[in-house]
Amino acid sequence: LWNDMMRIRAIDIDLIDDINESAKSVYPDEFLCTLSAEDGVICEMVMLPGTVYGDEHSFLNLWMAPANCNIVGTAHSHPDYCNMASDADLDLFRNMGGFHLITCMPFDRTSWKLYNSLGEEVELEVVSQVM
Repeated sequence: LWNDMMRIRAIDIDLIDDINESAKSVYPDEFLCTLSAEDGVICEMVMLPGTVYGDEHSFLNLWMAPANCNIVGTAHSHPDYCNMASDADLDLFRNMGGFHLITCMPFDRTSWKLYNSLGEEVELEVVSQVM
């Protein structure tokens, strides 16, 4: 699943907006999804069947991921004003590899951070793929 990590160069601003809107829609629970990339840009949420949203933790059934999907990480929300990775987040990052976006209140274009599988903050170019 993670063979294209070195080629990721950017994240789409519309995806960030979509993640924030999804986070608002399940608030006060945590939102959680996987992310896919195309041409080096993280650009799409992949919603997996059976995902459970909770007030402190959310759960993915990764075995439900489509075989033809280029999953490169996860995105989830914290229903507070902190986008720092928790110990549980770091466990997820280590187990899945890839890139992991955490957004928090107020769920806007400034409230997210991106992490690698080691829990280190990562900066990618933010692009718009609207044609």
